[in-house]
Amino acid sequence: MRNIKKVLIHRKSGKKFFIKDLDDHFHTQFGVVDTKELKSNKEIVLSNKKEQFLALKPTFVDLLEEFKRGPQAVIAKDIGLILAKTGVNKNSNVVDAGGGSGFLCFSLANICKEVSVYEINPEHHSILEKNKQMLGMKNITLKQADIYKGIKEKNLDLITLDLPEPWQVTLNAEKALLPGGHLVVYLPNLNQVKMFIDSCKRTSIKVLETIELLERKWKIEDRLMRPEHEMLGHTAFLIFCRKL
Repeated sequence: MRNIKKVLIHRKSGKKFFIKDLDDHFHTQFGVVDTKELKSNKEIVLSNKKEQFLALKPTFVDLLEEFKRGPQAVIAKDIGLILAKTGVNKNSNVVDAGGGSGFLCFSLANICKEVSVYEINPEHHSILEKNKQMLGMKNITLKQADIYKGIKEKNLDLITLDLPEPWQVTLNAEKALLPGGHLVVYLPNLNQVKMFIDSCKRTSIKVLETIELLERKWKIEDRLMRPEHEMLGHTAFLIFCRKL
Protein backbone atom coordinates (compact mmCIF):
# COMPACT_ATOMS: atom_id res chain seq x y z
CA MET A 1 0.00 0.00 0.00
CA ARG A 2 2.80 2.32 -1.00
CA ASN A 3 1.30 5.17 -3.01
CA ILE A 4 -1.70 6.11 -0.88
CA LYS A 5 -0.51 7.43 2.47
CA LYS A 6 -3.82 8.34 4.08
CA VAL A 7 -7.55 8.44 3.43
CA LEU A 8 -9.64 11.45 4.42
CA ILE A 9 -13.42 11.09 4.70
CA HIS A 10 -15.45 14.29 5.01
CA ARG A 11 -17.74 13.64 7.95
CA LYS A 12 -20.79 15.55 6.70
CA SER A 13 -20.88 14.37 3.10
CA GLY A 14 -18.99 11.07 3.31
CA LYS A 15 -16.82 12.13 0.36
CA LYS A 16 -13.51 10.29 0.31
CA PHE A 17 -10.07 11.67 -0.60
CA PHE A 18 -6.81 9.77 -1.15
CA ILE A 19 -3.61 11.46 0.03
CA LYS A 20 -0.39 10.52 -1.73
CA ASP A 21 1.91 13.24 -0.38
CA LEU A 22 1.77 14.25 3.28
CA ASP A 23 4.25 17.10 2.69
CA ASP A 24 1.77 19.19 0.67
CA HIS A 25 -1.37 20.94 1.87
CA PHE A 26 -4.44 19.13 0.54
CA HIS A 27 -7.09 21.26 -1.20
CA THR A 28 -10.77 20.25 -1.23
CA GLN A 29 -14.11 22.01 -1.75
CA PHE A 30 -14.41 21.81 2.03
CA GLY A 31 -11.24 23.81 2.60
CA VAL A 32 -7.51 23.14 2.83
CA VAL A 33 -6.10 20.51 5.17
CA ASP A 34 -2.68 21.60 6.41
CA THR A 35 0.27 19.23 6.12
CA LYS A 36 0.65 19.33 9.92
CA GLU A 37 -2.85 17.93 10.22
CA LEU A 38 -2.09 15.26 7.61
CA LYS A 39 1.05 14.13 9.41
CA SER A 40 -0.58 14.05 12.82
CA ASN A 41 -1.92 10.86 14.39
CA LYS A 42 -5.29 12.46 15.06
CA GLU A 43 -8.39 10.55 13.97
CA ILE A 44 -10.24 13.80 13.22
CA VAL A 45 -8.47 16.55 11.27
CA LEU A 46 -9.75 20.01 10.34
CA SER A 47 -9.57 22.12 7.21
CA ASN A 48 -9.07 25.89 7.31
CA LYS A 49 -12.88 26.14 7.08
CA LYS A 50 -13.17 24.05 10.27
CA GLU A 51 -14.67 21.16 8.32
CA GLN A 52 -14.02 17.77 9.94
CA PHE A 53 -12.41 14.80 8.20
CA LEU A 54 -11.87 11.29 9.49
CA ALA A 55 -8.20 10.44 8.84
CA LEU A 56 -7.46 6.75 8.29
CA LYS A 57 -4.79 4.43 7.02
CA PRO A 58 -6.01 3.05 3.67
CA THR A 59 -7.56 -0.41 3.82
CA PHE A 60 -7.66 -2.95 1.01
CA VAL A 61 -11.25 -1.95 0.19
CA ASP A 62 -10.25 1.72 -0.03
CA LEU A 63 -7.40 0.95 -2.39
CA LEU A 64 -9.62 -1.05 -4.73
CA GLU A 65 -11.23 2.27 -5.66
CA GLU A 66 -7.86 3.48 -6.96
CA PHE A 67 -7.16 0.41 -9.09
CA LYS A 68 -6.04 0.94 -12.65
CA ARG A 69 -8.76 -0.71 -14.75
CA GLY A 70 -8.57 -2.60 -18.00
CA PRO A 71 -10.84 -5.50 -19.02
CA GLN A 72 -14.20 -6.22 -17.43
CA ALA A 73 -13.55 -7.04 -13.78
CA VAL A 74 -14.98 -9.74 -11.54
CA ILE A 75 -17.10 -7.67 -9.17
CA ALA A 76 -17.69 -7.78 -5.43
CA LYS A 77 -20.91 -9.81 -5.44
CA ASP A 78 -19.18 -12.64 -7.33
CA ILE A 79 -15.88 -12.39 -5.44
CA GLY A 80 -17.72 -12.65 -2.14
CA LEU A 81 -19.49 -15.83 -3.23
CA ILE A 82 -16.22 -17.38 -4.39
CA LEU A 83 -14.60 -16.68 -1.03
CA ALA A 84 -17.60 -18.03 0.89
CA LYS A 85 -18.11 -21.19 -1.17
CA THR A 86 -14.44 -22.23 -1.27
CA GLY A 87 -13.49 -21.33 2.30
CA VAL A 88 -9.98 -20.15 1.38
CA ASN A 89 -7.92 -18.77 4.25
CA LYS A 90 -4.43 -17.75 5.38
CA ASN A 91 -3.08 -21.25 4.64
CA SER A 92 -4.46 -21.52 1.10
CA ASN A 93 -2.43 -21.69 -2.10
CA VAL A 94 -4.28 -20.43 -5.16
CA VAL A 95 -3.90 -20.04 -8.92
CA ASP A 96 -5.97 -17.45 -10.77
CA ALA A 97 -5.99 -17.38 -14.58
CA GLY A 98 -7.16 -14.49 -16.70
CA GLY A 99 -6.12 -11.94 -14.10
CA GLY A 100 -7.45 -8.93 -16.01
CA SER A 101 -7.38 -5.86 -13.76
CA GLY A 102 -6.83 -8.01 -10.68
CA PHE A 103 -9.95 -7.50 -8.57
CA LEU A 104 -10.33 -11.24 -7.96
CA CYS A 105 -6.67 -12.24 -7.62
CA PHE A 106 -5.81 -9.40 -5.24
CA SER A 107 -8.94 -10.10 -3.17
CA LEU A 108 -7.72 -13.67 -2.90
CA ALA A 109 -4.21 -12.52 -2.00
CA ASN A 110 -5.67 -10.31 0.73
CA ILE A 111 -6.63 -13.44 2.69
CA CYS A 112 -4.65 -16.36 1.21
CA LYS A 113 -1.10 -17.55 1.78
CA GLU A 114 0.08 -17.46 -1.85
CA VAL A 115 -1.57 -16.57 -5.17
CA SER A 116 -0.08 -17.12 -8.62
CA VAL A 117 -1.69 -15.33 -11.55
CA TYR A 118 -1.55 -16.38 -15.21
CA GLU A 119 -2.24 -13.51 -17.63
CA ILE A 120 -1.10 -13.88 -21.24
CA ASN A 121 -2.20 -10.44 -22.48
CA PRO A 122 0.77 -8.02 -22.07
CA GLU A 123 -1.49 -4.98 -21.60
CA HIS A 124 -3.47 -6.67 -18.85
CA HIS A 125 -0.27 -7.97 -17.27
CA SER A 126 1.05 -4.41 -17.11
CA ILE A 127 -2.13 -3.28 -15.34
CA LEU A 128 -1.74 -6.10 -12.82
CA GLU A 129 1.87 -5.04 -12.14
CA LYS A 130 0.82 -1.44 -11.47
CA ASN A 131 -1.98 -2.50 -9.13
CA LYS A 132 0.36 -4.87 -7.30
CA GLN A 133 2.87 -2.04 -6.83
CA MET A 134 0.15 0.20 -5.38
CA LEU A 135 -0.95 -2.51 -2.92
CA GLY A 136 2.60 -3.57 -2.03
CA MET A 137 1.54 -7.22 -1.75
CA LYS A 138 4.36 -9.76 -1.42
CA ASN A 139 2.32 -12.98 -1.60
CA ILE A 140 1.18 -12.70 -5.20
CA THR A 141 3.20 -13.78 -8.25
CA LEU A 142 2.24 -12.39 -11.66
CA LYS A 143 3.08 -14.49 -14.71
CA GLN A 144 2.78 -13.46 -18.32
CA ALA A 145 2.04 -17.04 -19.30
CA ASP A 146 -0.58 -19.22 -21.02
CA ILE A 147 -2.34 -21.52 -18.54
CA TYR A 148 -3.67 -23.58 -21.47
CA LYS A 149 -0.11 -24.92 -21.78
CA GLY A 150 0.07 -26.13 -18.18
CA ILE A 151 0.04 -25.26 -14.48
CA LYS A 152 3.42 -25.37 -12.75
CA GLU A 153 2.04 -24.98 -9.22
CA LYS A 154 0.95 -28.15 -7.40
CA ASN A 155 -1.09 -29.05 -4.30
CA LEU A 156 -3.43 -26.12 -4.83
CA ASP A 157 -6.44 -25.39 -2.64
CA LEU A 158 -8.20 -23.33 -5.31
CA ILE A 159 -7.99 -22.53 -9.01
CA THR A 160 -10.12 -19.73 -10.48
CA LEU A 161 -10.56 -19.38 -14.25
CA ASP A 162 -11.87 -16.29 -16.05
CA LEU A 163 -11.03 -17.46 -19.57
CA PRO A 164 -12.81 -17.90 -22.93
CA GLU A 165 -12.05 -21.67 -23.09
CA PRO A 166 -11.65 -23.06 -19.55
CA TRP A 167 -12.26 -26.61 -20.83
CA GLN A 168 -8.68 -26.48 -22.09
CA VAL A 169 -7.54 -26.28 -18.45
CA THR A 170 -9.65 -29.06 -16.91
CA LEU A 171 -7.04 -31.85 -17.11
CA ASN A 172 -4.21 -29.61 -15.90
CA ALA A 173 -6.39 -28.33 -13.06
CA GLU A 174 -7.13 -31.91 -12.00
CA LYS A 175 -3.39 -32.59 -11.70
CA ALA A 176 -2.62 -29.35 -9.87
CA LEU A 177 -5.37 -29.45 -7.22
CA LEU A 178 -5.14 -31.16 -3.87
CA PRO A 179 -7.78 -33.83 -3.20
CA GLY A 180 -10.78 -31.79 -2.09
CA GLY A 181 -9.41 -28.67 -3.78
CA HIS A 182 -11.81 -26.25 -5.45
CA LEU A 183 -12.11 -25.09 -9.05
CA VAL A 184 -14.27 -22.06 -9.84
CA VAL A 185 -15.02 -20.99 -13.41
CA TYR A 186 -16.42 -17.59 -14.38
CA LEU A 187 -18.25 -17.59 -17.75
CA PRO A 188 -20.62 -15.09 -19.42
CA ASN A 189 -22.74 -17.42 -21.57
CA LEU A 190 -24.39 -20.82 -21.32
CA ASN A 191 -22.69 -22.38 -24.34
CA GLN A 192 -19.37 -21.96 -22.58
CA VAL A 193 -20.86 -23.34 -19.37
CA LYS A 194 -22.06 -26.50 -21.14
CA MET A 195 -18.71 -27.08 -22.86
CA PHE A 196 -16.82 -26.73 -19.59
CA ILE A 197 -19.17 -29.04 -17.66
CA ASP A 198 -18.84 -31.66 -20.40
CA SER A 199 -15.04 -31.46 -20.09
CA CYS A 200 -15.26 -32.52 -16.43
CA LYS A 201 -17.22 -35.74 -17.01
CA ARG A 202 -14.21 -38.03 -17.44
CA THR A 203 -12.14 -36.50 -14.64
CA SER A 204 -12.14 -36.36 -10.85
CA ILE A 205 -13.41 -32.76 -11.10
CA LYS A 206 -17.00 -32.83 -9.81
CA VAL A 207 -19.31 -29.97 -10.79
CA LEU A 208 -21.23 -29.03 -7.64
CA GLU A 209 -23.41 -26.15 -8.80
CA THR A 210 -23.80 -23.36 -11.35
CA ILE A 211 -24.95 -20.04 -9.95
CA GLU A 212 -26.01 -16.68 -11.35
CA LEU A 213 -25.93 -14.07 -8.60
CA LEU A 214 -28.09 -10.93 -8.87
CA GLU A 215 -27.80 -7.82 -6.71
CA ARG A 216 -30.55 -5.29 -5.96
CA LYS A 217 -30.13 -2.23 -3.76
CA TRP A 218 -32.91 -0.60 -1.75
CA LYS A 219 -33.71 3.05 -1.22
CA ILE A 220 -34.67 3.78 2.40
CA GLU A 221 -35.34 7.41 3.34
CA ASP A 222 -37.84 8.32 6.06
CA ARG A 223 -41.09 6.57 5.02
CA LEU A 224 -39.83 5.71 1.56
CA MET A 225 -38.75 2.08 1.38
CA ARG A 226 -38.48 0.54 -2.08
CA PRO A 227 -36.01 -1.29 -4.29
CA GLU A 228 -33.88 0.85 -6.60
CA HIS A 229 -35.15 1.06 -10.18
CA GLU A 230 -31.87 -0.31 -11.51
CA MET A 231 -30.29 -3.54 -10.33
CA LEU A 232 -27.03 -5.36 -10.99
CA GLY A 233 -28.15 -8.32 -13.03
CA HIS A 234 -26.21 -10.88 -15.03
CA THR A 235 -22.44 -10.56 -14.93
CA ALA A 236 -21.45 -14.19 -15.39
CA PHE A 237 -22.23 -17.75 -14.40
CA LEU A 238 -20.14 -19.16 -11.57
CA ILE A 239 -19.43 -22.88 -11.79
CA PHE A 240 -18.27 -24.35 -8.50
CA CYS A 241 -16.34 -27.62 -8.72
CA ARG A 242 -14.25 -29.81 -6.45
CA LYS A 243 -11.66 -32.52 -6.97
CA LEU A 244 -13.15 -35.66 -5.42
